[in-house]
Amino acid sequence: MAEATLRDLRLDETVEVSRVGHRLALGVQWFDALTQLPIEAPAGAAWLNDLEAIGARPIVQRLEAHSQGRQAIRHAGRYRKLLEHAVADGDPLGHAVRAYGARDARSASYATGQDPRRYVPRRVALTPVLTGGVPPASIVNTRTAWLWPAAAYPLPSRSTGLRGRIRREVSPGVNAAVPWARVIVTRAGAGPANFNTETQIGWAHGDDRGEFLLALGNSAVSGAAALPAALSLNVWVFLPPALPAFDATDPLASLPLENAGTDALNDVLKGVAVPPAYVPQAVRSLSLTLGEVRAMSDADLLFV
Repeated sequence: MAEATLRDLRLDETVEVSRVGHRLALGVQWFDALTQLPIEAPAGAAWLNDLEAIGARPIVQRLEAHSQGRQAIRHAGRYRKLLEHAVADGDPLGHAVRAYGARDARSASYATGQDPRRYVPRRVALTPVLTGGVPPASIVNTRTAWLWPAAAYPLPSRSTGLRGRIRREVSPGVNAAVPWARVIVTRAGAGPANFNTETQIGWAHGDDRGEFLLALGNSAVSGAAALPAALSLNVWVFLPPALPAFDATDPLASLPLENAGTDALNDVLKGVAVPPAYVPQAVRSLSLTLGEVRAMSDADLLFV
């Protein structure tokens, strides 16, 4: 029997199993913080994401929108070249992403009057994982992030929550709305209010007008046998140390950039971590009836 001769396979003798059409550089899937479902934009509107910088290197590039609240950047074109320069120079690689709603998906940038106000905009820095300076061909660079209700969020009937407008006294008799505040509600204890020991049961993000909407879920009620008629709550408002330099032509410029690192999901991505520079204000205590969305008075939300 003649001995078999081994040779290399030719291309026409092979069968293609798979092909990588593009390489994912970074992907984000946005979830509704209340329903824990992928977000849905109102009819005719869109949820847009813009990459504004890689580290200190500016870039204006819109992420590609996909189903189920997903947004993505491909490792290609101008983005790829900028990333290569950042890697070669050892620069920071945090990708600053602005995320916001628009009534028209063709919007070039954010505008307050074009915001459907279903979700409060967010600005996060996401750092991709690289192998040899290149994003790996895997899903390692996908992130999950949460969005919090804005003023026009469609709450179900008989919801329990709070809404209001946060202002700061900038001079005697002159008050100004504080954009991008954070609000956390805790279940009041028997003693003096203490943010560090009380259970956090609700969160809200303030918008560029200082307005917030905070909805409470089932976890707001303790495990007692009978439901209480009302909840005793402490409302904690966190503000930047000074009024942000607000530019009406570019409202998101004052939105705090939250560093989420390389994690797939963490408290920053969830939006429950207060930005580091923010300062707690005097606590407001109140009793909230179940099934009521209460509008807090302007006086209760005025800080100095």
